[in-house]
Amino acid sequence: MQSVATTRPAFNVWVFLLWLLAVPAVLSADAALDDSGAAELSRVAVTLGDWIIGQTRFSETELPGIQFKTQAELAELCFPGFSHDRLPSIRGAYDARAAVVYLNTDFQSGDLLDTSYLLHELVHHFQVNDPSRDVRVSKPAMEAEALRIQMKWLEENGVTDAMRQLGVDEKTLRMLEASPR
Repeated sequence: MQSVATTRPAFNVWVFLLWLLAVPAVLSADAALDDSGAAELSRVAVTLGDWIIGQTRFSETELPGIQFKTQAELAELCFPGFSHDRLPSIRGAYDARAAVVYLNTDFQSGDLLDTSYLLHELVHHFQVNDPSRDVRVSKPAMEAEALRIQMKWLEENGVTDAMRQLGVDEKTLRMLEASPR
């Protein structure tokens, strides 16, 4: 029998996968940023986008919009119709149809972990907009790729336990990468 400590990372990744499989249209209102906050967030997104392009095979594309949602709004966005009582904290989501990254309202651009979630969602944007992408790439494999890129960025920025910080393990990543759909 597995302990809670070993099943939690797999559960967190499973939650990410559910989001990838069920992102609906967004219906709720967005939190507003003041001009200086919006400009700072835009600078951060451009810097992260440049880093992604420099580290991957992805080519340049117009960056998505970035909006803020409360935890309840993110939960409804990612898991419509499900009970949200037992969901882990959702730090971000990407809606490919709207080309919008949604971040939790408590996002802090100066926090490495928060910034890494923005990077993770930007990776999904690049994946979806990559003209050379094999359309047969599974959504779980895309999630694993985004997690690996997120971990690389965290490690380059001095986070020595990125895997633990993200609640993921190597076995789960390999399972995601091997997933046929």
